Amino acid sequence: MAGWRVEGAFLPEGRPGAGGVDDQGRWVETPLDGSEPLPGSFVLPGLVDAHCHLSVGGGEGGRPRPLGYAEARANLTEARRAGIAVVRDLGSPGSLALRLLEDTEGVRLMACGRFLAPKGQYFPDLYSPVPADGLIEAALAEIEAGARWVKLIGDFPLVESGAMRPGDAVPAYSVDDVRRLVEAVRQAGARVAAHTTTGFAGELVAAGVDSIEHGDGMSEADVAALAGRGGAWTPTLCAAIAPRPGEDADRRRRRMRRREHFEHLIRAAVENGARILVGTDVVGSVAEEVALLVELGLPPDTALAAASTAACEFLGVPGLRAGYPASLVTFDGDPRDDPAVLARPAAVVAAGRRVGQGR
Repeated sequence: MAGWRVEGAFLPEGRPGAGGVDDQGRWVETPLDGSEPLPGSFVLPGLVDAHCHLSVGGGEGGRPRPLGYAEARANLTEARRAGIAVVRDLGSPGSLALRLLEDTEGVRLMACGRFLAPKGQYFPDLYSPVPADGLIEAALAEIEAGARWVKLIGDFPLVESGAMRPGDAVPAYSVDDVRRLVEAVRQAGARVAAHTTTGFAGELVAAGVDSIEHGDGMSEADVAALAGRGGAWTPTLCAAIAPRPGEDADRRRRRMRRREHFEHLIRAAVENGARILVGTDVVGSVAEEVALLVELGLPPDTALAAASTAACEFLGVPGLRAGYPASLVTFDGDPRDDPAVLARPAAVVAAGRRVGQGR
């Protein structure tokens, strides 16, 4: 077979065009003679999940639990079937996600390895504590094992106190510790993603972290500062503001306040040209995350870019480019009109192979 022919509106911009996948699985700008047309009228480069945890699942009471290798691999396989071509795994118990780098099934996997957090400031079942004086050594060990990002827990509630709301979090390491970590990680050729849910986010940005994860406590000035230094923000809205089963009136009020705050931050991101990434965390999906971004004011094409082209650019991934292995997803409907379309791909190609077709 001569490959696949792709025609339609190329998203996120929506320009009409055509291209193809050659017999070596590479993207070509002119479809080859005899190639078979892919179904779908709307074409998007492979989706990007910039914040997930393949080896973490939901446990009792909503607390996360570690998964085994087989479950983590199944999650990666499911991501591939959904059209996700790039996965940034931002932390795994025992650095399990780094083992998945051996065979990614056509998905470009960026795995952080272990969570970097001190004693008593993260979910106990998911990590081994790292004291401040061992922070750089631990990060460099993950990089040596294959990580190109490291995951810093910038702030977190003191678990022994029983306080687990995002606003109860306190800094995990000093700003000087974070600054030294960032410098060491960059010298090793990697980058730092920081979990934060408090106003400490501003100091993390000033210390030089490359991406802010969650960011509940950021100010509009923090968003502007992050944009000014070329960083990115992954708000993980499904984890932060999506309704939960059995939600009482008090929880709903808190959630709606967070939603309003995120709406202000997204407006600031648009005004300052800040890079927003789509991340599912443990509870969401790409389609749901894009829908929430649009609800909170992000233009539909920008929200799609956050889950594809803009994320690829920030993460240093070629995307859909001539001569490179082709990863793309097509749809019968336009996800700019209805983000739920993202959950119903017409065809998926991962690293040049049609998913489900066994090319």
